[in-house]
Amino acid sequence: MPTKRKDGRYQSSVTVENPITGEKVKRYIYAYSLRDLEVERRRILAANISDFIEVETFHHFARDFLRMKRDVDKLEESTLTQYQRIFKLHILPQIPEATKIADIKPALVKRILAGVTGDSARLMTYVLLDSIFKAAKFEQLLAINPMDFIRKPKNTPTPAGIVTPEIYHAILEKIKGTQTEYIFKFAWDTGLRRGEIIALRWSDFDQENGRIHVTKSRKRGDREYEGAPKTKNSIRVVTLTNAAKKNLLAWKKRLAEELLTNGIRLSDGDYIFRLPSDLTRPMSLVTLTYIFSKLKRQLRLPRNIRFHSFRHTHATLLAEQEISAKKIQVRLGHASASFTMDRYVHNTDQMQDGIAEMIDVIGEKYGR
Repeated sequence: MPTKRKDGRYQSSVTVENPITGEKVKRYIYAYSLRDLEVERRRILAANISDFIEVETFHHFARDFLRMKRDVDKLEESTLTQYQRIFKLHILPQIPEATKIADIKPALVKRILAGVTGDSARLMTYVLLDSIFKAAKFEQLLAINPMDFIRKPKNTPTPAGIVTPEIYHAILEKIKGTQTEYIFKFAWDTGLRRGEIIALRWSDFDQENGRIHVTKSRKRGDREYEGAPKTKNSIRVVTLTNAAKKNLLAWKKRLAEELLTNGIRLSDGDYIFRLPSDLTRPMSLVTLTYIFSKLKRQLRLPRNIRFHSFRHTHATLLAEQEISAKKIQVRLGHASASFTMDRYVHNTDQMQDGIAEMIDVIGEKYGR
């Protein structure tokens, strides 16, 4: 039981045991607060264990951890690449090569996190470190996870803005007559993610029934690659409006004609959207992002307008038409309707139209 000394410090003791010989030793500890006293108690216990366990450096264990995530857990390549980048840029430079994992203190972790710029990167650094230390504790390489003393960073990303009619028409006017016009119209019509859009092949387009089958997505790791969509709910069938169907058919006709001038016939297995500089190759995430960023600068669009804004706009427009939350969720490929409504549907003036009148009608029934 801690006691308070005349000098203002709290005093307690901790008994440590040599796990090999079983010999017990009592050590006295002091601190100016009960919280610091508990931190010191845990530090001594962790240090005691680290004196006897097999020496394992942080660098060695962390690299093995990432290899396991890649080879055994089959972590998504894009996520693994992010982890490796954070590991090299923010974590390894702060920890000397010979440092034992059991010797890592909360103060060092705080310093690492403080040096990371951006909420998203800082949160991912925290998650990676926490996963590494949890694995080390499971392997009995340390008694205390230093992350237990670190607050999880907050990540409050700026939500994508809405593409208003004015912005939409300004964009289309700027890209009129280019392949990009067809892509942006398709994004507005369907609400698909950019990776899903550029992974589409003509065989995914059910022209007769006016549908698109979403089964793949383009992603970025060390390289761009094609994989499964973001979640199992993202594998879906999206119905097309007449305008969307007309837009795709117009692009198909134009693409077929341009390829034929080079002696190439368009086939069902070909990608729908292509690189502007080489129509024989599929559009890439890097190129599409560059095109939109350049357009954004030229038109001086608001900072929160990005390609993903087409998806937010699509969801919001459907909600304005009183389409059910469940239908919007399924169309966007989300796991829950609440996520769709909270994150993707923006409040607009049109959503408030008629509410007051409806309440008046209800009020009459109550004699108001």
